[in-house]
Amino acid sequence: MPEQGNYKGDPRADLRTDSQYWQRLLLNCWHMEKDLYYILHGVRCGGGELILTSNSLMLRPGEWSEKKWDEIKQEELVPYREKLIEVLRVSRVMSITDEMVPAGW
Repeated sequence: MPEQGNYKGDPRADLRTDSQYWQRLLLNCWHMEKDLYYILHGVRCGGGELILTSNSLMLRPGEWSEKKWDEIKQEELVPYREKLIEVLRVSRVMSITDEMVPAGW
């Protein structure tokens, strides 16, 4: 995937089972919510995982300890809860471009 500014793809492509989902999620965040992109990039660097569900992607801690994961969720992810839910749903099925960003983002 080509670079787009500072977007470089999945920083943990070595974790192959969900790398395609991370590439899509991070690209979508890059276009939709840069602050969330940087948070999720850090989560992935620490081994965060994505699981495909019937209508979304589910974020899991991966290599993070339960205590640290709870801190990350409360301090970093909760403020972006609604946008995170939306970008996880969109990322389950497609990548977007700047021209496709939903209204209100």
